[in-house]
Amino acid sequence: MTGICAEIRVDGPAVCQLADASGTVSSVSRGTRADDEGTVTEEFTVSDDEQWAEEFEAEPIFSYDDRTVYRFSRAADQDCVCELVEQTGCTVRGIQVVDGSVVLTFLTTDLTTVRDVIADLRDTHEGVRIRRLTRSDDDQGDDSTIVDLNVLTARQREVLDTAYEMGYFEYPKEATASEVADALDVATPTFTEHLAAAQHNLLAELLDTEQSQLPRSGV
Repeated sequence: MTGICAEIRVDGPAVCQLADASGTVSSVSRGTRADDEGTVTEEFTVSDDEQWAEEFEAEPIFSYDDRTVYRFSRAADQDCVCELVEQTGCTVRGIQVVDGSVVLTFLTTDLTTVRDVIADLRDTHEGVRIRRLTRSDDDQGDDSTIVDLNVLTARQREVLDTAYEMGYFEYPKEATASEVADALDVATPTFTEHLAAAQHNLLAELLDTEQSQLPRSGV
């Protein structure tokens, strides 16, 4: 059986109490059932030097090494990032919060579900990005990376996202290179240069050939 582990980052989610944190939350645990008052319980872990945690409306419940676990309650069904992912039938397996951005992982059996999750998140949140897709392969007995999107610069990802959303990669094309360039407010040659660099980096990562050992373009 082959499955997919998706890691997604949402910058500045519209609804997330922990996203207001100025530091780093290393892990988050969530109760999936609301109590009689319609609230759910969450716990998060931070280093003891994260002073903002003391000002957060949460109760410290456990300490180990240099870390403290806090617990707080919030209203259920507020369309937070994790709840939107779970509405697709997936279970959120890992959550981190880094300077206002939520990074989460979930498992699925097909890329269609990943696309559905991204589409649902983009309906209510901005700055939604796939950071990593990993495929498990029983034949190999270990994990093999499909593609690590961190090989792209922020500009390359913006170019790919815009081109994809406008239908540039459809057949027949729903948008020309000049139309995508206009949407990006760049010249057409600049768009094609960014696109070529992004495609090179993705192919080098995906194919795992000797090209992946070459310096990647930073356009």
